[in-house]
Amino acid sequence: MQQLCSTLHNATDFHRMQLGLYFHCLIGRLFCRGYAASKKRPAKDQLGEAGEKLAVQFLKANGYQIIARNVRFSFGEIDVIAQSRKTLVFVEVKTRQSAGYCHPVEVVDAKKRQNIKQMAMQYYHTKKCADKGFAMRFDIITLIWPESDQPKIEHFVDAFR
Repeated sequence: MQQLCSTLHNATDFHRMQLGLYFHCLIGRLFCRGYAASKKRPAKDQLGEAGEKLAVQFLKANGYQIIARNVRFSFGEIDVIAQSRKTLVFVEVKTRQSAGYCHPVEVVDAKKRQNIKQMAMQYYHTKKCADKGFAMRFDIITLIWPESDQPKIEHFVDAFR
């Protein structure tokens, strides 16, 4: 058991996700008491948009500057682009009513990650971010928002490369 714990402690977030073990970033688990304590969960068709708004509030509360939301490209969309010091953070937000079939982070498969990376590179070069000394990072924020409960937010920092 001690060897397993040591192995998991030294693994990257990506490897933890691959193992199906969902550990939290340094910020940890947040039950959104300060964000949506008085709000009911939105209707199913509005769940994704509400989840993105909540994710933006979460990022702001944790010191991120929001650069853009819903940046569209010919082959997809980046949900949130934020800045943390000299790092541009490209954030994919996944909101689900439950983790019944699979955890929301599992929906961000290899093809989706590749699309996000291509869109991020296009944005990065178009805005000449390298000239400004910015690094890039890819995060995933998941929200599980049951109908009768507060949403649970998980922030996977540097979720993939």
